[in-house]
Amino acid sequence: MRGKSGFTLIELVIVITILGVIAVTAIPRFANKNNFSISSYQNRLISSLRNMQQRAMQDTRPDFCHQVVFDTGSTPAFGPPSLDYSVGTTPPAGTCDTNIDYSGPEYLRTSVNELVEDGVTISLTGLTTHVGFNTRGQPVVGASQSRVCSSGCRIDLNDRAVCIESEGYIHAC
Repeated sequence: MRGKSGFTLIELVIVITILGVIAVTAIPRFANKNNFSISSYQNRLISSLRNMQQRAMQDTRPDFCHQVVFDTGSTPAFGPPSLDYSVGTTPPAGTCDTNIDYSGPEYLRTSVNELVEDGVTISLTGLTTHVGFNTRGQPVVGASQSRVCSSGCRIDLNDRAVCIESEGYIHAC
């Protein structure tokens, strides 16, 4: 006698239930291009901040700035001012600038009109135009390493946000 092939009713119900749960949770997040774009910018910003934080904790030379700069004006953008951390004790010009270096890698910054084209704005709470990190990974400002974000800082990208806690924890909020 030949064995039956196919799915049982229980297997079909379980698969349909799992697909339903995935559809209910995933589809609204990526329902339109704008939501997907904002989500990807949020992830890029978190990645950029964590990258500079890691650099600061590994490169402990004094007077070097490991920071991310924000432009909240008519052409919003974010990125590091310079990635020139050459060997030596004197910081190369640029690491403490408050202008974004658009020649750096795109995974650490946005392009000049990239956010404008996707309708994304940046607003800062607890920060001015930039945030750096000290050798402990804590948020600071400038070469003076003045601590910021004592109550936490927030960077809003439309309806998504990135938070930096006082001790340096960076997360989506």
